[in-house]
Amino acid sequence: MACVVGCSIENGTLPKMNWREVNTFNQIKHPDLPVFHFSLACNHCEEAPCMHNCPALAYTRDEKTGAIIHHAEACIGCKLCTWACPYDAPKFNEATGVIEKCTFCIDRIDIGQKPACADACPIGALDFGLENIPDSDIIVPGFVNRSIRPSIRIVPLRENSTSPEIWNLDATDTTVEEAINMSPKPVSKVQLSKEWVLVVFTLATACLVGWLGANVIDGIPIKLQWFLPIGLITMLLSSVHLGKKLRAWRSILNIRRSWLSREIVSFVGFLGLGSLYLALDIAVLGYIALVSGILTLISMDMLYRLLERKEKRIHSALTILTGIMVFIYLTQYVVLFGFILSLKLALYISRKEIYIKQKQFRHLIISIVRISPLIIALIMWFSNHETTRWFILIILLFGELIDRSEFYHEAEVVTPKKGLSELMEKYTQ
Repeated sequence: MACVVGCSIENGTLPKMNWREVNTFNQIKHPDLPVFHFSLACNHCEEAPCMHNCPALAYTRDEKTGAIIHHAEACIGCKLCTWACPYDAPKFNEATGVIEKCTFCIDRIDIGQKPACADACPIGALDFGLENIPDSDIIVPGFVNRSIRPSIRIVPLRENSTSPEIWNLDATDTTVEEAINMSPKPVSKVQLSKEWVLVVFTLATACLVGWLGANVIDGIPIKLQWFLPIGLITMLLSSVHLGKKLRAWRSILNIRRSWLSREIVSFVGFLGLGSLYLALDIAVLGYIALVSGILTLISMDMLYRLLERKEKRIHSALTILTGIMVFIYLTQYVVLFGFILSLKLALYISRKEIYIKQKQFRHLIISIVRISPLIIALIMWFSNHETTRWFILIILLFGELIDRSEFYHEAEVVTPKKGLSELMEKYTQ
């Protein structure tokens, strides 16, 4: 941990905010498991996902060293970069409300010194220099490789050495499987308890787009005094999770590359043009507003492609599907409504099938509660009873709330700890 200490002293960070971490395969030091470590901070990737996805343009590249530099004064604290980076380099500081990360010690490099981590390493496991790095050098077990060309070269074990050996004559009689169960499990960065505002924002936006679309296409009533306040409230809710709320305007600066910037710009256009359409009754404004709303939902769904899921399938809680469902329901297209409900039910069940095959029966009751509204809505819909229309809508939105909550709860962020944890599971199979 000398590299961690060296980095902390150089940058004045606290233990919980260390920019450099030692990620180890064998955290509990079990004698029957291999021992190797990845000392990682920011790898200053050539295709840096933190810089590409940052909506506020708070990242730049140092021309001399190629280092990715974060500018705290421009950061809005949206934490999107912590989702995008597979090396867990950006750290969100709850006290300051902005991101921190490794600076590559460019001030030390300018005066001919090594970065503090490499300088502090007593055994030469870390070093610094300039050389070409072929992709094959970073394809090693346990190291996350997402084709973003990190500026790091990992030297493999010496020839004739497959793994370090540890002799522990006092070791307890513990199996490898037991050791894995005792090992700390990585904690997901995406937690429903912290993302509930995004659940409300995305679900409400999908409903508004479907509602306005039904008005534009089929004349379904919608009033400005309902549309505008709901839109403004959801927009304000979306800013709650920002560390620097007064800088929220910066979220539109990277529309060229960030899906979050595209989402915000599209949503503002949808809300503004939609309100003008409802106030002035100009049809062309309604169609443009609807296009902006559809782009908003597409941007939302594309944004969350940063997250990793066990199921590699279309998710039943995609906002574009919810928007289409609300639109079809309000316009009373019977056959299409039956189709969209059946599609969402099939997508939901197929997603749960993966967890069942892996013998993960968690939240089974919640899943049953989520499926029930879809089945009830299908039955009641085809009964074609006028008094059931609003009841169907209520139970549908209740089911969508559950599904959207699961969307966040089941999502994970790629991190070194998660990669090593998955490697350990494979090691015992």
